[in-house]
Amino acid sequence: MKVLIRKSAFSSIERIAGYIATEIKMPVTAQRYADKLIAFGFSLGTYYNAYPVCRNQKLAAQNLRCATFDKKWVFAYAIKKNNIVIHRIIWAGMLK
Repeated sequence: MKVLIRKSAFSSIERIAGYIATEIKMPVTAQRYADKLIAFGFSLGTYYNAYPVCRNQKLAAQNLRCATFDKKWVFAYAIKKNNIVIHRIIWAGMLK
């Protein structure tokens, strides 16, 4: 399946990488982590059925599935015909 990353999700990746680069002062690590986030997002095209509908009520109402990356980040995505659409990337602590 083709994976589409919405602008809001891509902005989240940029903010995460920006935080690592500027606040933690590790620009090389920031780029590597951003690459890993993007690679995980594209891997959802292969394993899209492996993840359940989100437990969070607001996300479940939108029929979004949640995939966790690195025990910290949740990718909220929808399955639309032949596409996987990643809507948001959320810090897992915000969903509890």
